[in-house]
Amino acid sequence: MKSKVSWIIGGILAFLLFAIAYIPAVQVIGRLSLPNNVSISGVSGSLFSGKAQTVVVNSLPINNVKWELNPLHLLLGKAKLDLKAGNIRDKNDIAFEGPVTTGLFSQNTVNTENFTLYLPVDRVLAQVRLPLPVNAGGRFKVSLNDLTFGPACESLDGTGDWLNATVAGTQGPIDFGTYSATLRCEGEDIGIMVNEPNLLSLSMDAVIPTNMKNIRVSGQFKPDASLPNEVHQAARLFGTPNNSGFIAFQIPRT
Repeated sequence: MKSKVSWIIGGILAFLLFAIAYIPAVQVIGRLSLPNNVSISGVSGSLFSGKAQTVVVNSLPINNVKWELNPLHLLLGKAKLDLKAGNIRDKNDIAFEGPVTTGLFSQNTVNTENFTLYLPVDRVLAQVRLPLPVNAGGRFKVSLNDLTFGPACESLDGTGDWLNATVAGTQGPIDFGTYSATLRCEGEDIGIMVNEPNLLSLSMDAVIPTNMKNIRVSGQFKPDASLPNEVHQAARLFGTPNNSGFIAFQIPRT
């Protein structure tokens, strides 16, 4: 008798979850209280399989956001979404693809595996306060093999690349090539390690707290001889080269 009751209750719960998931997405999202820095438009489809024409986060537009909701995870109290957005081949588009899993009733922790993100460099830098204005181009590519985050970094295995890096010079854009980094958790913070080879012979280790305050960076670089003279002159602003021609830097300075 108990087993029959359990099956009946489970069946009712499953029916309710599936019924909710098939509600048109526009009806649900239209009733959500979104943060002031987030807006969603052009919603179609259902909670199971839907699309938003544009999602804007901190004035950054993300186009053609598509999602697929895994129904089996709902029965486990989790929400697993397969996400896809933008055009990976368009260098001006914010684009990403991969699964994201979080709690159905609490979204404090987020997990993802095999997630890829592309960001236009100029749009990202426009959101960051820098000591000096920088007019840079190219794309950031982030590949996450594993990430568990919330509210601090719990596990992180991934890489980051600055593809086709350019910086505006007096005679036009200067090609700096590509820079690669490995990503990790540094305690509760995010660690970024950049290694050679690259045209700046840059090696750097950065630790970035989740609140983006008290960022710590240390490293060294030596511009390649093929780079314009203005790059070598600008490099001297960071300090005096050592006997090997490398200029060391540290943030904050000690």
